[in-house]
Amino acid sequence: MRVRFRDAGLAFGKLEPGERNLLSDVAGVRVGHVTIVSNEPTIVRTGVTIIVPGEEIFEKPLSAACSVLNGFGKSIGLMQIEELGQIETPIVLTNTLSVGYAFQGVVELVKTKKKFRTLNPLVGECNDGFLNDILYPAVKPKHVLGAYEKASEVFELGSVGAGTGMVSFGFKGGIGSASRKLKDGHVLGALVLANFGSFEDLTILGKRACEHIKSGVVKKSEGSIVIVLATDVALDSRQLKRVANHSFLALGMLGSPGHHGSGDVCIAFSTKEGRVRDEKELFDELFRAAVESVYEAVCDALFCAETVEGFCGRVEAMPTDWLLNGGR
Repeated sequence: MRVRFRDAGLAFGKLEPGERNLLSDVAGVRVGHVTIVSNEPTIVRTGVTIIVPGEEIFEKPLSAACSVLNGFGKSIGLMQIEELGQIETPIVLTNTLSVGYAFQGVVELVKTKKKFRTLNPLVGECNDGFLNDILYPAVKPKHVLGAYEKASEVFELGSVGAGTGMVSFGFKGGIGSASRKLKDGHVLGALVLANFGSFEDLTILGKRACEHIKSGVVKKSEGSIVIVLATDVALDSRQLKRVANHSFLALGMLGSPGHHGSGDVCIAFSTKEGRVRDEKELFDELFRAAVESVYEAVCDALFCAETVEGFCGRVEAMPTDWLLNGGR
Protein backbone atom coordinates (compact mmCIF):
# COMPACT_ATOMS: atom_id res chain seq x y z
CA MET A 1 0.00 0.00 0.00
CA ARG A 2 1.40 3.37 -1.06
CA VAL A 3 1.09 6.67 0.80
CA ARG A 4 -2.45 7.99 1.26
CA PHE A 5 -3.70 11.22 -0.30
CA ARG A 6 -3.69 13.19 2.95
CA ASP A 7 -0.46 11.63 4.22
CA ALA A 8 1.18 13.00 1.06
CA GLY A 9 0.32 16.50 2.26
CA LEU A 10 -2.83 17.00 0.18
CA ALA A 11 -6.29 17.87 1.42
CA PHE A 12 -9.77 18.42 0.07
CA GLY A 13 -12.78 20.18 1.54
CA LYS A 14 -13.64 22.22 4.61
CA LEU A 15 -14.46 19.56 7.22
CA GLU A 16 -11.83 17.79 9.32
CA PRO A 17 -11.27 14.04 8.90
CA GLY A 18 -11.98 11.57 11.68
CA GLU A 19 -9.29 9.97 13.80
CA ARG A 20 -8.22 7.39 11.18
CA ASN A 21 -9.83 9.08 8.18
CA LEU A 22 -11.56 5.76 7.48
CA LEU A 23 -15.11 4.40 7.36
CA SER A 24 -14.34 2.78 10.72
CA ASP A 25 -14.22 6.18 12.43
CA VAL A 26 -17.92 5.46 12.88
CA ALA A 27 -17.83 3.47 16.12
CA GLY A 28 -18.37 -0.27 15.74
CA VAL A 29 -17.78 -0.40 11.98
CA ARG A 30 -15.05 -2.78 10.78
CA VAL A 31 -13.69 -3.74 7.36
CA GLY A 32 -11.95 -6.93 6.26
CA HIS A 33 -10.34 -8.14 3.03
CA VAL A 34 -9.41 -11.41 1.39
CA THR A 35 -7.13 -10.90 -1.60
CA ILE A 36 -6.92 -13.70 -4.18
CA VAL A 37 -3.89 -13.66 -6.48
CA SER A 38 -2.86 -16.68 -8.51
CA ASN A 39 -1.35 -17.57 -11.90
CA GLU A 40 -2.60 -21.18 -12.00
CA PRO A 41 -4.73 -22.59 -13.53
CA THR A 42 -5.42 -19.07 -14.85
CA ILE A 43 -4.69 -15.45 -14.01
CA VAL A 44 -6.65 -14.46 -10.90
CA ARG A 45 -6.58 -10.93 -9.49
CA THR A 46 -9.69 -10.54 -7.38
CA GLY A 47 -11.01 -10.76 -3.84
CA VAL A 48 -13.64 -9.97 -1.24
CA THR A 49 -14.16 -6.99 1.04
CA ILE A 50 -16.66 -7.02 3.89
CA ILE A 51 -18.09 -4.07 5.80
CA VAL A 52 -19.38 -5.07 9.23
CA PRO A 53 -21.64 -2.32 10.64
CA GLY A 54 -21.27 -3.80 14.15
CA GLU A 55 -22.01 -7.13 15.74
CA GLU A 56 -25.58 -6.02 16.49
CA ILE A 57 -26.34 -6.39 12.79
CA PHE A 58 -26.79 -10.11 13.39
CA GLU A 59 -29.50 -9.44 16.00
CA LYS A 60 -31.45 -6.48 14.63
CA PRO A 61 -31.50 -4.56 11.34
CA LEU A 62 -30.08 -1.08 10.94
CA SER A 63 -31.66 1.83 9.08
CA ALA A 64 -30.30 2.01 5.55
CA ALA A 65 -30.91 3.32 2.07
CA CYS A 66 -29.51 2.87 -1.41
CA SER A 67 -29.20 5.26 -4.31
CA VAL A 68 -28.38 4.39 -7.91
CA LEU A 69 -26.92 6.97 -10.29
CA ASN A 70 -26.70 4.55 -13.22
CA GLY A 71 -28.02 1.03 -12.92
CA PHE A 72 -25.68 -1.03 -15.10
CA GLY A 73 -24.97 -3.32 -12.13
CA LYS A 74 -25.61 -6.75 -10.68
CA SER A 75 -25.79 -6.07 -6.96
CA ILE A 76 -27.94 -8.24 -4.70
CA GLY A 77 -30.19 -7.02 -1.89
CA LEU A 78 -30.96 -3.46 -3.01
CA MET A 79 -34.66 -4.15 -3.65
CA GLN A 80 -35.39 -5.04 -0.03
CA ILE A 81 -33.45 -2.00 1.20
CA GLU A 82 -35.74 0.12 -0.96
CA GLU A 83 -38.80 -1.64 0.44
CA LEU A 84 -37.97 -1.84 4.15
CA GLY A 85 -35.27 0.79 4.62
CA GLN A 86 -33.02 -1.63 6.51
CA ILE A 87 -29.97 -3.84 6.20
CA GLU A 88 -29.73 -7.09 8.15
CA THR A 89 -26.30 -8.43 7.15
CA PRO A 90 -22.77 -7.13 6.62
CA ILE A 91 -22.11 -5.64 3.18
CA VAL A 92 -19.87 -7.68 0.88
CA LEU A 93 -18.06 -6.36 -2.20
CA THR A 94 -16.53 -8.55 -4.93
CA ASN A 95 -16.34 -8.94 -8.71
CA THR A 96 -19.41 -9.02 -10.96
CA LEU A 97 -19.48 -12.76 -11.69
CA SER A 98 -18.80 -13.76 -8.08
CA VAL A 99 -21.91 -12.14 -6.62
CA GLY A 100 -23.64 -15.51 -6.24
CA TYR A 101 -20.72 -17.04 -4.35
CA ALA A 102 -20.57 -14.00 -2.08
CA PHE A 103 -24.32 -14.27 -1.45
CA GLN A 104 -23.85 -17.85 -0.29
CA GLY A 105 -20.91 -16.76 1.83
CA VAL A 106 -23.10 -14.27 3.68
CA VAL A 107 -25.65 -17.02 4.28
CA GLU A 108 -22.91 -19.27 5.69
CA LEU A 109 -21.63 -16.43 7.89
CA VAL A 110 -25.00 -15.52 9.35
CA LYS A 111 -25.72 -19.22 10.01
CA THR A 112 -22.89 -19.12 12.54
CA LYS A 113 -24.67 -16.30 14.39
CA LYS A 114 -28.36 -17.21 14.45
CA LYS A 115 -31.13 -19.38 13.04
CA PHE A 116 -33.24 -18.02 10.21
CA ARG A 117 -35.54 -19.03 7.37
CA THR A 118 -35.07 -16.00 5.17
CA LEU A 119 -32.27 -13.48 4.74
CA ASN A 120 -31.37 -10.51 2.56
CA PRO A 121 -27.60 -10.69 1.92
CA LEU A 122 -26.22 -7.44 0.57
CA VAL A 123 -23.56 -7.81 -2.13
CA GLY A 124 -22.10 -5.06 -4.32
CA GLU A 125 -19.88 -5.60 -7.35
CA CYS A 126 -17.63 -4.10 -9.99
CA ASN A 127 -16.17 -5.82 -13.05
CA ASP A 128 -12.45 -6.64 -12.74
CA GLY A 129 -12.31 -8.54 -16.04
CA PHE A 130 -9.30 -6.67 -17.44
CA LEU A 131 -6.89 -7.82 -14.74
CA ASN A 132 -8.79 -10.91 -13.60
CA ASP A 133 -10.02 -13.94 -15.55
CA ILE A 134 -13.51 -13.20 -14.31
CA LEU A 135 -15.02 -16.38 -15.77
CA TYR A 136 -12.91 -18.48 -13.42
CA PRO A 137 -14.75 -18.98 -10.10
CA ALA A 138 -11.92 -17.99 -7.77
CA VAL A 139 -14.16 -16.42 -5.12
CA LYS A 140 -15.81 -18.95 -2.84
CA PRO A 141 -18.23 -18.60 0.10
CA LYS A 142 -15.33 -19.34 2.47
CA HIS A 143 -13.66 -16.10 1.44
CA VAL A 144 -16.56 -14.10 2.88
CA LEU A 145 -16.05 -15.84 6.23
CA GLY A 146 -12.31 -15.23 5.93
CA ALA A 147 -12.81 -11.52 5.29
CA TYR A 148 -15.16 -11.33 8.29
CA GLU A 149 -12.54 -12.95 10.54
CA LYS A 150 -10.00 -10.34 9.40
CA ALA A 151 -12.35 -7.37 9.82
CA SER A 152 -10.77 -4.57 11.82
CA GLU A 153 -11.03 -0.84 12.50
CA VAL A 154 -7.70 -0.46 10.68
CA PHE A 155 -7.57 -1.87 7.15
CA GLU A 156 -5.60 -1.59 3.93
CA LEU A 157 -6.56 0.50 0.92
CA GLY A 158 -5.82 0.20 -2.78
CA SER A 159 -5.20 -3.12 -4.56
CA VAL A 160 -6.67 -5.33 -1.85
CA GLY A 161 -9.79 -7.42 -1.33
CA ALA A 162 -12.50 -6.60 -3.84
CA GLY A 163 -10.22 -3.86 -5.18
CA THR A 164 -7.46 -6.22 -6.29
CA GLY A 165 -8.38 -6.16 -9.98
CA MET A 166 -10.11 -2.79 -10.32
CA VAL A 167 -9.14 0.00 -12.73
CA SER A 168 -10.08 3.66 -12.28
CA PHE A 169 -9.47 6.64 -14.59
CA GLY A 170 -6.99 4.52 -16.56
CA PHE A 171 -4.89 3.69 -13.50
CA LYS A 172 -4.99 1.01 -10.85
CA GLY A 173 -8.05 1.58 -8.68
CA GLY A 174 -9.59 -0.34 -5.82
CA ILE A 175 -10.52 0.34 -2.20
CA GLY A 176 -10.50 3.86 -0.80
CA SER A 177 -11.86 5.33 2.41
CA ALA A 178 -12.18 8.63 4.25
CA SER A 179 -14.29 10.28 6.95
CA ARG A 180 -15.43 13.67 8.18
CA LYS A 181 -16.21 14.96 11.67
CA LEU A 182 -19.44 16.86 12.20
CA LYS A 183 -19.83 19.83 14.52
CA ASP A 184 -21.87 17.92 17.11
CA GLY A 185 -19.21 15.21 17.56
CA HIS A 186 -20.76 12.74 15.15
CA VAL A 187 -18.93 11.22 12.17
CA LEU A 188 -19.73 10.27 8.59
CA GLY A 189 -17.41 7.86 6.78
CA ALA A 190 -17.13 6.52 3.24
CA LEU A 191 -15.61 3.47 1.59
CA VAL A 192 -15.45 3.10 -2.18
CA LEU A 193 -14.75 0.29 -4.61
CA ALA A 194 -13.43 2.46 -7.45
CA ASN A 195 -13.53 0.95 -10.93
CA PHE A 196 -14.81 3.88 -12.98
CA GLY A 197 -13.75 6.89 -14.99
CA SER A 198 -11.84 7.89 -18.11
CA PHE A 199 -8.26 9.16 -17.99
CA GLU A 200 -9.16 12.16 -20.15
CA ASP A 201 -11.64 13.30 -17.48
CA LEU A 202 -9.61 12.80 -14.29
CA THR A 203 -9.33 16.06 -12.36
CA ILE A 204 -7.93 16.24 -8.82
CA LEU A 205 -7.72 19.50 -6.89
CA GLY A 206 -8.39 21.38 -10.11
CA LYS A 207 -5.60 19.71 -12.09
CA ARG A 208 -6.35 17.60 -15.15
CA ALA A 209 -4.25 14.44 -15.23
CA CYS A 210 -4.07 14.34 -19.03
CA GLU A 211 -2.22 17.66 -19.06
CA HIS A 212 0.59 16.23 -16.93
CA ILE A 213 0.73 12.46 -17.57
CA LYS A 214 1.55 11.21 -21.06
CA SER A 215 2.04 7.45 -20.67
CA GLY A 216 1.15 4.35 -18.65
CA VAL A 217 -2.60 4.69 -19.03
CA VAL A 218 -5.20 2.02 -19.83
CA LYS A 219 -7.80 3.32 -22.30
CA LYS A 220 -10.90 2.38 -20.35
CA SER A 221 -13.88 4.67 -19.79
CA GLU A 222 -16.88 2.73 -18.63
CA GLY A 223 -16.85 1.01 -15.28
CA SER A 224 -18.51 1.17 -11.91
CA ILE A 225 -18.23 2.38 -8.35
CA VAL A 226 -19.81 1.12 -5.17
CA ILE A 227 -19.96 3.67 -2.36
CA VAL A 228 -20.71 2.72 1.24
CA LEU A 229 -21.55 5.50 3.68
CA ALA A 230 -21.84 5.05 7.44
CA THR A 231 -22.77 7.54 10.16
CA ASP A 232 -23.58 7.60 13.85
CA VAL A 233 -26.20 10.30 13.32
CA ALA A 234 -29.64 8.79 13.92
CA LEU A 235 -31.14 8.91 10.42
CA ASP A 236 -34.08 6.99 9.00
CA SER A 237 -34.10 5.47 5.53
CA ARG A 238 -35.54 8.54 3.82
CA GLN A 239 -32.89 10.77 5.38
CA LEU A 240 -30.09 8.33 4.52
CA LYS A 241 -31.25 8.28 0.91
CA ARG A 242 -30.94 12.07 0.78
CA VAL A 243 -27.34 11.80 1.96
CA ALA A 244 -26.60 8.90 -0.43
CA ASN A 245 -27.92 10.90 -3.38
CA HIS A 246 -25.39 13.65 -2.69
CA SER A 247 -22.43 11.25 -2.67
CA PHE A 248 -22.41 11.11 -6.47
CA LEU A 249 -21.57 14.81 -6.70
CA ALA A 250 -18.01 13.83 -5.75
CA LEU A 251 -17.68 11.77 -8.94
CA GLY A 252 -18.48 14.77 -11.10
CA MET A 253 -16.03 16.91 -9.12
CA LEU A 254 -13.34 14.35 -10.05
CA GLY A 255 -14.27 14.81 -13.69
CA SER A 256 -16.51 11.83 -14.37
CA PRO A 257 -19.71 12.55 -16.34
CA GLY A 258 -20.88 8.95 -15.91
CA HIS A 259 -21.29 6.42 -18.71
CA HIS A 260 -24.04 4.26 -20.20
CA GLY A 261 -22.29 1.07 -19.05
CA SER A 262 -21.51 2.25 -15.53
CA GLY A 263 -22.99 0.83 -12.35
CA ASP A 264 -22.89 3.59 -9.73
CA VAL A 265 -24.41 2.55 -6.40
CA CYS A 266 -24.37 4.08 -2.93
CA ILE A 267 -25.44 2.18 0.18
CA ALA A 268 -25.80 4.26 3.35
CA PHE A 269 -26.55 3.12 6.88
CA SER A 270 -26.79 4.55 10.38
CA THR A 271 -25.51 2.78 13.47
CA LYS A 272 -28.01 4.64 15.71
CA GLU A 273 -31.74 4.08 16.10
CA GLY A 274 -34.27 6.86 15.65
CA ARG A 275 -34.25 9.96 13.52
CA VAL A 276 -33.22 13.56 13.87
CA ARG A 277 -35.20 16.54 12.62
CA ASP A 278 -34.58 17.63 9.05
CA GLU A 279 -32.75 20.79 10.04
CA LYS A 280 -30.90 22.76 7.39
CA GLU A 281 -27.61 23.18 9.25
CA LEU A 282 -27.23 19.47 10.02
CA PHE A 283 -28.19 18.22 6.56
CA ASP A 284 -26.03 20.75 4.78
CA GLU A 285 -23.16 19.41 6.88
CA LEU A 286 -24.08 15.78 6.18
CA PHE A 287 -24.24 16.47 2.45
CA ARG A 288 -20.84 18.16 2.55
CA ALA A 289 -19.36 15.32 4.61
CA ALA A 290 -20.64 12.76 2.08
CA VAL A 291 -19.18 14.64 -0.89
CA GLU A 292 -15.83 15.35 0.78
CA SER A 293 -15.34 11.83 2.14
CA VAL A 294 -16.25 10.14 -1.17
CA TYR A 295 -13.97 12.50 -3.12
CA GLU A 296 -11.05 11.77 -0.81
CA ALA A 297 -11.85 8.04 -0.71
CA VAL A 298 -11.54 7.86 -4.51
CA CYS A 299 -8.25 9.79 -4.29
CA ASP A 300 -7.05 7.31 -1.66
CA ALA A 301 -7.95 4.39 -3.93
CA LEU A 302 -5.77 5.91 -6.66
CA PHE A 303 -2.95 6.96 -4.34
CA CYS A 304 -2.73 3.66 -2.45
CA ALA A 305 -3.19 1.17 -5.28
CA GLU A 306 -0.06 -0.47 -6.66
CA THR A 307 0.74 -1.54 -10.23
CA VAL A 308 -0.77 -4.92 -11.13
CA GLU A 309 0.04 -7.25 -14.04
CA GLY A 310 -3.00 -9.31 -14.91
CA PHE A 311 -5.13 -11.26 -17.34
CA CYS A 312 -5.30 -8.77 -20.23
CA GLY A 313 -2.29 -6.63 -19.42
CA ARG A 314 -0.66 -4.30 -16.94
CA VAL A 315 -2.31 -1.43 -15.08
CA GLU A 316 0.03 1.17 -13.63
CA ALA A 317 -0.33 2.82 -10.26
CA MET A 318 -1.23 6.48 -10.71
CA PRO A 319 1.85 8.70 -10.44
CA THR A 320 1.47 11.45 -7.86
CA ASP A 321 4.21 13.96 -8.70
CA TRP A 322 1.83 16.00 -10.85
CA LEU A 323 -0.22 16.72 -7.73
CA LEU A 324 2.50 17.00 -5.11
CA ASN A 325 4.19 19.92 -6.82
CA GLY A 326 1.85 22.66 -5.71
CA GLY A 327 -1.12 20.31 -5.55
CA ARG A 328 -2.61 21.93 -2.49
